[in-house]
Amino acid sequence: MIPFPSRTLPHIDLSLSDSVMQPFEHLLDFKTFSSLRRMVVHQQSKPLIRRTDFMKQVTLYLPEVAARIEESDFGIVHLEVGAMRLATREAILGHDFATVRKHLFLVADLFDRADAELYEAICISWLEALFLEECSLAFMEARSMLSRPLENTLRQSELRLEKQRGESK
Repeated sequence: MIPFPSRTLPHIDLSLSDSVMQPFEHLLDFKTFSSLRRMVVHQQSKPLIRRTDFMKQVTLYLPEVAARIEESDFGIVHLEVGAMRLATREAILGHDFATVRKHLFLVADLFDRADAELYEAICISWLEALFLEECSLAFMEARSMLSRPLENTLRQSELRLEKQRGESK
């Protein structure tokens, strides 16, 4: 047996000063860790929603929206999601926030489990098309009901738009 060479590794001080650590000490305790672990397991157990499943979900939970889909739009996910956007927009403008909540709940669930194609369609043809540059009181109220992932995605879109405008000037 060949002996393992004995080398001492250089000492690296990984400790942070107390002033740096104090704000972060409370962020990850075991309870928070356990909660995060449960969320990850739950998320992994959710089935992935594909573009083709979108209309099934809309038909089951929002048949009034499914009725808006025309034959020529069927099968084109951005147009299907666009029909959802129009229905949500009408509900917002009509101050029908019970319907808005139903739409937001379904979209949030789909968004969390969407495949790449449906995720993109929701981002562009529903979220951005519905909320970007809308600042009326009704739209602000509807926006306050967005799930955190949808709100974060909308903020990123707004920042991207702002940056593009800044570069074009």
